[in-house]
Amino acid sequence: MALSAGDVPTMYTVLVNSLSADEAARRPAEAALAQCETRPGFCSCLLEIISARGLACREDVRLLATVYFKNCINRYWRHRRDS
Repeated sequence: MALSAGDVPTMYTVLVNSLSADEAARRPAEAALAQCETRPGFCSCLLEIISARGLACREDVRLLATVYFKNCINRYWRHRRDS
């Protein structure tokens, strides 16, 4: 099932929880992120979080979304051969 703009708040919460020092909150969040990585719309949700500049969006969460976005591009986008 594809992720949509309506899933951005949920993805934000999962990213926040993945930064938690509490292992009970962090482990499920990391597992949820690993599951979502392959779903269509994941990168779009991350871009929404990365581009958010509001007071409600923490800088550390935006940076984590940036790392996940980069890793997703490296893992799942087709690599072209240099000719």
